[in-house]
Amino acid sequence: MSVIRAGRVVAALAAVAAVAFGAGVARATTSSPAPTRAVMILLDVNITFPAADAAAENAAATAYLNALPVDVRAGLITFYGSWNQVAPPTTDRATVSAALSSASRVGSRSIGLAPALAAAQSALSALGPSVDGRVVVLSDAEELTGPVPASSIPVDVVTWAFESDDNVSSLQSLAAASGGRAVAPADAATLASGFPAVTPSPAPVPSVAPRPHHAEPASSPPPVSASWRFSAPVLAAVGALVIAIIALVIVVSGLSSSGRRGRQLVAQVAQYGPSHAARRPEDGAAQGSSHRKVAGAAIGLAERALEVRGTNRTLAARLEVAGMTIRPAEFVVLGACGSLVLAAGLTILVGNFLIGVPAGLLAGWLCMRLLVSLRMGRRRAAFGEQLPDVLQLIASSLQSGFSLAQALDAVVREGSQPAAAEFARALGEARIGADLADALDGVGARMDSQDMRWSVMAIRIQRSVGGNLAEVLRNTIATMRERAFLRRHVKALSAEGRLSAYILVALPILLGGWLFYSSRSYMQLLYTTTFGLMMLSGAIVLVVVGAFWMRALIKVEV
Repeated sequence: MSVIRAGRVVAALAAVAAVAFGAGVARATTSSPAPTRAVMILLDVNITFPAADAAAENAAATAYLNALPVDVRAGLITFYGSWNQVAPPTTDRATVSAALSSASRVGSRSIGLAPALAAAQSALSALGPSVDGRVVVLSDAEELTGPVPASSIPVDVVTWAFESDDNVSSLQSLAAASGGRAVAPADAATLASGFPAVTPSPAPVPSVAPRPHHAEPASSPPPVSASWRFSAPVLAAVGALVIAIIALVIVVSGLSSSGRRGRQLVAQVAQYGPSHAARRPEDGAAQGSSHRKVAGAAIGLAERALEVRGTNRTLAARLEVAGMTIRPAEFVVLGACGSLVLAAGLTILVGNFLIGVPAGLLAGWLCMRLLVSLRMGRRRAAFGEQLPDVLQLIASSLQSGFSLAQALDAVVREGSQPAAAEFARALGEARIGADLADALDGVGARMDSQDMRWSVMAIRIQRSVGGNLAEVLRNTIATMRERAFLRRHVKALSAEGRLSAYILVALPILLGGWLFYSSRSYMQLLYTTTFGLMMLSGAIVLVVVGAFWMRALIKVEV
């Protein structure tokens, strides 16, 4: 199957997947989920409470907490002259109970009720727009002057009165104005009726047709799977992923079509040959031309961007050293499409748009640079390994009576890549007027080969002072091979250190990935809280610094 047809198939599958996904989401969202239910307990911890009544206040709060349905989230705020959120809304009753029992008595007034009430409303509003929330206040209103600000959330109160400056009437007015109730400490548990228990609806029983008495018993119906839940950022990320995949397929098919243009021209010319039978044009010519137009537009934008930044020549030189025949603009377009796919995929995986998009784009850019750097390193390493054999062939040709240019031509004809391609380029530059030594210097610069630079230096010296160039090259070859032997020996001795460095760098990354896969809620704190983001950033910096440090320790220059 051609690349264009494969691109059309993949694009069609992606579109079908998007439609099916949207239909699944529509079916899953027909039944809206139940709203989140939560309560904030406001506990007065001023020191005017006698010891016995302070214990009774904690007992009343604990009784109310235990009477709540299991799905109701409960949080705790303590107040006196000021306020403090001790526990955010959670379904973990043990956490809130421990916070209640450990609340210490401070301050001598209850004037912090108003800001504590505002903080409770903010905590409940942060759970979502459809939250079903309430507030429960346990206080003696010590020196609470004036009316308490009205609340948009129902407020239930449990009151005590010890002295004449206890403004209990303000708490009772607050409960009546907000639609709550005011009860005695002994009846605190009855306030949990504000959250009626939710009984699960019975699953529909499938109708079974009557069957004979001797028939085998029917198998139990398959369990009903739970409905999916998707947030708006995740849905947007899924759509972006589908669009990015389609764009990548179109660009790749367009580039492949433009690469086959030469072969298509040859085929068109061959149609007029005497022995050529009539052929039908390709069925996908129109689709291929449209793909080429889209790819051409994207490449044109990339070329203009590279020219503005002045990186076109630099990227072209890197691609040339890496042995990649693709143009810089084409490489940038493919990398941008891949980065979009990574960004959308990470957004779906993490569930956070602000983290997934920057991380995906950065990962795509790093992968592009890493791909080119790896190809450059491999090609340069292969050139370094082939150089002694190439110089040996040149020395033998010189000893046979060939000139240096003829010896290089023998290398081009009989050598292997990448040495043959590099020397062919140098020989071509010399044939159009460049100095041969300068052209060979260019080979050493492109391949970053110190051995090649030394060889060119030997050629320059021989051309200046005379001498046997073949013998000079043989001595140079012997030095190269001894250095290569020593380099391999050092590499073998440092293998343990390099392996330790690889393990130490990869271990936190692999462990973090496994924990993210197996315990998502445990790892979410690293990218959903400020302190977690600081810890994650610090860990990344330390891993990078440690990697460079270990690289410097195990790198031995030969």
